[in-house]
Amino acid sequence: MAKKWFVSLFFLSLTSFVLSHPISCDFDRVFGVDAHFCSGNLHVIYPNMRDVSCMYIPNCYEYSRSLINVWGAPQIKFHDARPEYLYTLIMVDPDAPNRAKPIHRFWRHWLVTDILGKDLQNGVVTGIIQSKYYRPKPLHLTGFHRYQFLIYKQHPKVSPSLLPSERTLASWDVAAFVNRSRLGDPVATTQFLAMNPNS
Repeated sequence: MAKKWFVSLFFLSLTSFVLSHPISCDFDRVFGVDAHFCSGNLHVIYPNMRDVSCMYIPNCYEYSRSLINVWGAPQIKFHDARPEYLYTLIMVDPDAPNRAKPIHRFWRHWLVTDILGKDLQNGVVTGIIQSKYYRPKPLHLTGFHRYQFLIYKQHPKVSPSLLPSERTLASWDVAAFVNRSRLGDPVATTQFLAMNPNS
């Protein structure tokens, strides 16, 4: 009986590990609740890598290491943007320092406002940089982190900006910023998952 219990526990642990740690060097799509976050025609593209929207970044081929140490901001394409509208781009990590205890949620990685819709259509992020791009920096042995991108259509009479109290990147109150800026619901969202290359 004990042996049967041990074997069942082993396979349960193995299944849990595989589900949370994809071992393929392919770009696997996220699944379950993480896949539900992706909505709208939004694309995130890093150099030397494919569109990573709604994907796991494989921890091989130096992808994770380059993402964390080398590459700058990705190209952001939102094909459904209206040319005449202004948009706000938010990039956050809701899993800081880890997904089990995200006490520093949300870690702000990028915030750009007043982006012309026609530029977003072409994958160009121009506008007012409220918070410069901060590379993904998942800590060692903290598993996969979600890096979420949200696009908002701006209210025509409001130009969003950070308060002096919001200069810190950690524990950013995204909802407060969105409400204060009258941004409403995001018009498109996506995310990719990445882990520390030494994990």
